[in-house]
Amino acid sequence: MRRLIGIFIIFLLIFISVKGTYAQPIQDKKFEFSTSASMWNIKFEWNDEATTIFNMPLRIGFFAYKGIEIEPEVLLTIPEDGDGTGIHVLANVSYNLKASKKTIVFFLGGYGFGNASPIYTVAWDEDESITAWNFGAGIKYLVNSSAAIRLEYRYTRYSDEQGEHFRTDNNFYLGVSIFF
Repeated sequence: MRRLIGIFIIFLLIFISVKGTYAQPIQDKKFEFSTSASMWNIKFEWNDEATTIFNMPLRIGFFAYKGIEIEPEVLLTIPEDGDGTGIHVLANVSYNLKASKKTIVFFLGGYGFGNASPIYTVAWDEDESITAWNFGAGIKYLVNSSAAIRLEYRYTRYSDEQGEHFRTDNNFYLGVSIFF
């Protein structure tokens, strides 16, 4: 957990100290707060009831230079009963390309750490440290000068403490972005 906090603090210091030309997809907006959600049911063969799983990334991005956004993220994985909640901290970098007056296309990649192994998106072993890297793409549709609806696809690959790959996820998220 100390390593996770240390990496997060280092990333925040880099995030705050970035200098250069601001490259905003929206004029005069330097930051973006965004969140998305993904929700589904899982039913195991040994259980009569299905479990609802909710994933929610929280991000605050800084438009650093010519469409490049530095975007730290906290990804919460919350099962219906609250047992096995997973928290992953990711350092993402995205490239934003204004495709039209109201549409922004973005590509992202990142790396981070978490507190548990996500098995069927449930935090299976809350004492295990894992690493994850992800790539994705999406679109933001501007509803006004300060807000957008976003849809994104995310490919995430997880590894255990020994660096062994053990899981790959493909998720779609629907959410909102607020620019300020």
